[in-house]
Amino acid sequence: MATIKKTTKKAPAKKSVIKTESYLALENVQRSDTKDLRFFLFHASASEIFQWGLIDRTSPEKPKAIQRRLNKTKVLRIKEFLEQPGNTIATSVIVVFNDNQVSFVEEELPDGGCSGFGTLSVSWKPSSPAGIIVDGQHRVIGANSFQQEDIHLNVIGILGADDDEGAFQFLVINNNSSKVNPSQVKALFTSYKEEDLVSRMLASGSTNIDSEKITALRVFDEGPDSPFNGQLKWQKNAVGFIAPNALEAGLGEVQNRSALLAVTDSELDTFLGIWAAIRAEWAALWHAETHLLEKACFQVVTAYICDSLEQFRTFSDESVDYTDPDVLAKGVKRILKRIEPNFFEVQWARTGLDTRTGQELLMMDLKTMASNIKGSRPWHKGLETVNVGAVSGDQIKKGDRAKKVKS
Repeated sequence: MATIKKTTKKAPAKKSVIKTESYLALENVQRSDTKDLRFFLFHASASEIFQWGLIDRTSPEKPKAIQRRLNKTKVLRIKEFLEQPGNTIATSVIVVFNDNQVSFVEEELPDGGCSGFGTLSVSWKPSSPAGIIVDGQHRVIGANSFQQEDIHLNVIGILGADDDEGAFQFLVINNNSSKVNPSQVKALFTSYKEEDLVSRMLASGSTNIDSEKITALRVFDEGPDSPFNGQLKWQKNAVGFIAPNALEAGLGEVQNRSALLAVTDSELDTFLGIWAAIRAEWAALWHAETHLLEKACFQVVTAYICDSLEQFRTFSDESVDYTDPDVLAKGVKRILKRIEPNFFEVQWARTGLDTRTGQELLMMDLKTMASNIKGSRPWHKGLETVNVGAVSGDQIKKGDRAKKVKS
């Protein structure tokens, strides 16, 4: 009997479907010597821009891409900004369109003239975006991740621009921007309530206002995501226990290493992220009676963690992005596994650690402790700062036998 060979019919490959959206737009030919370069002003939902706008980011594989690498902290900040009732984004997303994927039909005036107003049609496939976003990638991604509403963003689309023109527009936009002087705000809007404005900016996670009004310390004390919220030791906090200069010293350590960690322009968020991860792991240490929240520890622990994070990034075979809060927290928790939290509660054998010599001694002890834990030795073996009797006893940290570190 002949054997009947069964065959399985393959399903035809799905063709990439072309999508098209139309928008009411204003056309502007800005210069008479570049008539082919046209600007279109319109608005579109963040979800649509996210689909048809390519975010061409730099990477080791694409060093000539227009956009800088994605800063996930900025994306999160924009999402949080939109979660505050009434907050809006006025600035435009800039897109350089591909000429063959965009068309514009202008409305004619009754007298036969041109209005400059019409319908802009944008066509794209998932594998073929309609243009490149040269400014506003974080706004688009942040607004797209805001689930409560599909926010419409203002868009300026550029048609007739080659790669050189697109790169030029990106550089002009990013190099010519500057922070607004607070005196200009007061001159333009004479009746605004300054304290209400400052409070709204803080609640929105933004510090782009008078640096005398919103300092890093105020962000630490009032920021919605700050692990130090309401805990600074100053006049307005009756129960505050964290010295403001301790936080400033810790922040300085991040700022000194921002280039090595690739967190330039995100130093404040990075510092807050490091200590938020520490608080999450060591919640029991978050009170005034531990060494952890003293100035010397803020500075040295921050420096130690930053140095360790920098080593992780340098020797990793994969890309490590500390502007991603999850990546940063994961790295910090990995480091904390080699630090014994009890170290910050027992009596120390040394005082006066808030000096260069004292900080160097404390830094060496953190490194020695990590080596001890990795080698399965007692964590306190060979530490200079720890009173060994306190490790096994029940002494409080502020004993009377501690030796002062000589600077």
